[in-house]
Amino acid sequence: MRVIIVQRIFSNYREPIFNLLAKNVELLVLHSSESSGIKQVITSYSRKVHSFKYAPKDTAIHLMVLPSILKFKPHIIIHEFTPSIISLHISFLISKFLGIKFIVWGHGYNRTKSFNPRKSLSSKIRLFYMRYSDAVILYGYETKNELSKYVSEKKLFVAPNTIDTNRFLDIYKIFDKIGREIIRQRIGFTHLYNILFIGRLLKNKLPDYLILLYEKLILKFPDKIAVHFVGEGEMLIPLQQEVLLKNYSKDFFFHGEIHDDIKSGELLYASDIMVMPGYVGLSVNHAFCFACPVATFKQGPNGPFHSPEIEYIRDNLTGILAKSFDLDDMADRVVEYLQNNELQMKMRSNISNLINTTCSINQMLLGFTNCFKSLSIKK
Repeated sequence: MRVIIVQRIFSNYREPIFNLLAKNVELLVLHSSESSGIKQVITSYSRKVHSFKYAPKDTAIHLMVLPSILKFKPHIIIHEFTPSIISLHISFLISKFLGIKFIVWGHGYNRTKSFNPRKSLSSKIRLFYMRYSDAVILYGYETKNELSKYVSEKKLFVAPNTIDTNRFLDIYKIFDKIGREIIRQRIGFTHLYNILFIGRLLKNKLPDYLILLYEKLILKFPDKIAVHFVGEGEMLIPLQQEVLLKNYSKDFFFHGEIHDDIKSGELLYASDIMVMPGYVGLSVNHAFCFACPVATFKQGPNGPFHSPEIEYIRDNLTGILAKSFDLDDMADRVVEYLQNNELQMKMRSNISNLINTTCSINQMLLGFTNCFKSLSIKK
């Protein structure tokens, strides 16, 4: 079976799932590239195609995929489900003309807005593609439940968005044999409690809220709280300046961007909890691979707006969902967690079960293969 996947960029975190797919099908990944904080890769089964941007927005782009489609003659085309990418529309039309099965893959809809085809042009366009594509592959089950109100559930498949959980869990097992205290000593943790933020330091992730949270936590745990930032971005310098201005430097640590899986894994394994006040995405899966609970704010009418991975944070089971933008509630919940050994053990156990089942890379692969089987492709 020949399969083409069209993505705006080929992110490094996509490589593991595409490697698994390439073992089962003849795969060709078509992509462009861009300068961003996301590490990008090229493989033996991928091809960088010419592209052009027609507006400033990142996704306002056209990928020249038609020559590759005609040459490769795929049985299936899977296109990133972003209507502002013009090649989505061209690929859809050519698939209908040539009898190629067409699948859209992604979030399903813009989660900063509700899905409302009656009032929203964007929702109408997305609904059209979901109804007239051969199948839809979604990142999460909550999205599937919402969209099944409008589209036949038989066409909707979930490939839980995740990372290379197999690799990270192997690293976790090595750490677990060494022990948390030894890892903490090895990486220089000296505080009793360590809170971690890992991801790009962007405004919508609200990294500055960790300073405000720290100011509440030190009232309960003076000289015992450390905050660690892993990542680069627009908020890095403002954060460093505020920490310096408030004389908090002894309790705040900026580790920069880390692409070494061992080093980032050590920080997650050694930390008590990861706090991501704003937008959360695959950082949740990364933390869970190292049995690290995640705390964030619930999504309210004004945000913060999360990716589908928010469904993996189950309140008081695998993490903390504080009231939207309520720092007092967040602080109270984090204090409760840090003081409750039984709760910590329960959460770590639940996280282990979740990462080995619901959001494992094997489960993501199963979502794709189930979708392929449903299309009854004749080779």
